Parts: sequence; C-alpha cells; structure tokens
Amino acid sequence: AVRADRAAEAAEVRHCALSLVGEPVLYPRFAELLEDLHSRRISTFVVTNGQFPEQLQALPRVTQMYVSVDAPSQEELIRVGRPLFADAWSRLLASLDALRTHGRRGRRTVCRLTLCRGTMTREAARGYATLIARASPDFIEAKGVTPVPQF
Repeated sequence: AVRADRAAEAAEVRHCALSLVGEPVLYPRFAELLEDLHSRRISTFVVTNGQFPEQLQALPRVTQMYVSVDAPSQEELIRVGRPLFADAWSRLLASLDALRTHGRRGRRTVCRLTLCRGTMTREAARGYATLIARASPDFIEAKGVTPVPQF
C-alpha cells in the first residue's frame, strides 16, 4: 500500500528537466517557461547542444545548466557530430563561455562529455581538458555512446 503522505509528495512537481526534445533554447517562450517554473519553486535542468550561444547567454536563472560536448576537437566534431552549422566549433566554444558566465552568476553548470569507445587518446583527453578549463563547470558528466554503422 502507498502511504498517503508519499503519494501527496509524489504528486507535487519539484524538478523539471528540459532536454532531448530538440534544442530547448530555440523555443520562443523558453525564458518565460523558466521564469514560471521558478516562480512555482520548481527547479530547472536545461541541456543544450552548444550550438546557440546567444540564446544560452540570454537565459534567465536556471538551476543547473548543461552543455553537451560531443568531441574534443573541431575535426572530431565534424567527423562524429556531423553538425548543421559550418561554424559549429566556434558556436560550441562561445556556448562554453556562456556556461562559464552562468557559473559566475552562482548557477550550477555541467559539461556533459560524449565519449565514444576507442577514441580516448592522450590528444583527445587534452582536448577535453582544454574545453573543461574554458567552461569552468561545477560538474563534469561522462556520457558513453556506441556508434551505429551506417549502411
């Protein structure tokens, strides 16, 4: 049997993760949504792919902000990530700068590293270390990915 107090606690939203549904910072009223959630004392977790630094910079308070770092170098990002934008690397770097700025405002920040089996060379480790130093996040999250062959 479920205790009534536990059921009531579970029915009250306390946290909201905004990710995995496209790029959340592109939604036109995203800042308004964040402000509304915080006004109701709901914590927010935003995950971005690091390709829209201006929108990232302009966000209001976020409880915890993540930038996905899909590769340790420009060459690897193009090879593995197949980005939509020709300037994807510079967009990622600018997003890491925005992440650092949010951190300086007292917000929790995370670099989410996408790691692929067999690719973590010393050079790749140095590349990730450089990106992490640039962003100066509170946390580093490692996410493993298994490439699927293209037919």
